[in-house]
Amino acid sequence: MKHQFRIIILVENQIRLLSRILVLLNRRNLKINHINVSHNENDTIDMDNVQYILDLECHEEQLIKLTKLIEKLIGIIHVYSFKIKEKNSRENSWKQIDLPLATS
Repeated sequence: MKHQFRIIILVENQIRLLSRILVLLNRRNLKINHINVSHNENDTIDMDNVQYILDLECHEEQLIKLTKLIEKLIGIIHVYSFKIKEKNSRENSWKQIDLPLATS
């Protein structure tokens, strides 16, 4: 069963790194729901860091293999991944009770 996962990737400021990650996702036919890229500048450190946030739909086994492949790319600092809970899931919603209509 496919689940929604969020992957946060911290990378060094390299031009083609996002396209290399997207090629890995495309080869595995994974559905990308959302992509966000943010740039962080630290005054104390000379290195500029970029953060990629990707929301995917895939199996958990595919996610584990994918994070290992992304970590092997040159320029990757760290990869975080976690499961996104759905808003309309039965775990988060109130219990639904079927009550018969009162008739007199």
